[in-house]
Amino acid sequence: MTGATVKRMDVGQVDDAAPPGGTAIVRPLCHIRAVRERHALRFTDPSQAAVSRSARAWAWALGESAIAPVTDRLTAVPPSRSDIEAEIAAADERRLLADRENRADAAATILRWLIGDDDHVPVRGENRGELVGGFGDVVRSPEQIAGMLAVAVEGQRLSTTKGRDVNAFPDGRQSAQQDADYLDGVVATLAWILGERPETPITRMHSRGLATRDLKAERVHAEDVIEQARYPWIADRFPPPWYGEGVKFTVNWLLGDAAVPPLNPAGCRVLWPRQ
Repeated sequence: MTGATVKRMDVGQVDDAAPPGGTAIVRPLCHIRAVRERHALRFTDPSQAAVSRSARAWAWALGESAIAPVTDRLTAVPPSRSDIEAEIAAADERRLLADRENRADAAATILRWLIGDDDHVPVRGENRGELVGGFGDVVRSPEQIAGMLAVAVEGQRLSTTKGRDVNAFPDGRQSAQQDADYLDGVVATLAWILGERPETPITRMHSRGLATRDLKAERVHAEDVIEQARYPWIADRFPPPWYGEGVKFTVNWLLGDAAVPPLNPAGCRVLWPRQ
């Protein structure tokens, strides 16, 4: 393996909805192509792409090049997940050392997205979510959101029933009520995003068309709801704090700020650490 460039790994792949075969990449090939094409628009001259670590990150991870984009070492073709993680670690170390001349933050960002460690679409510009099947800056597809909503609604029903069970222990009823409040926030947010609910989940505003700023604004208001638990004298002005948690973590998931969904397949809330 002496050459720097090898054959394209995605040539001839039939299923564009599957990750490139034989690689450590977890993203569908159709998403990779769309995001890579958007990324290429930043280069006005082909010579710029040839020396760009971020452009080289795509080629290396896909098995089109044997030379790693951060360390310039020769690796297996395509690289293993451990090879990719080592490149990310090297880029992070350079950033921490303030090594400006050899920074490779953009390459690391692309590699993180390709292996599923980060759901932020690694390109600039508007409507980045559309590149991965979403819309606006929402990186989840309508089908994913609808599926999550169905799970949340069922979990909401079960939690509400448990919270009203007079034969259950008080602690159990309290926990079930917290779950129900959390799922209320998840359901309200997902239904709003899908256009099934006209009002925003926290401010109860009617929005004309969804914008990223609307999602982020609701998340800020959700933080206020969560904080209100510290001030009992105003608590009755807000929804329950767990409702705010549901809204906050659902927005995080929708925008790719969290790779983990706001609830598991059984419809149970994720026990996030308080921040």
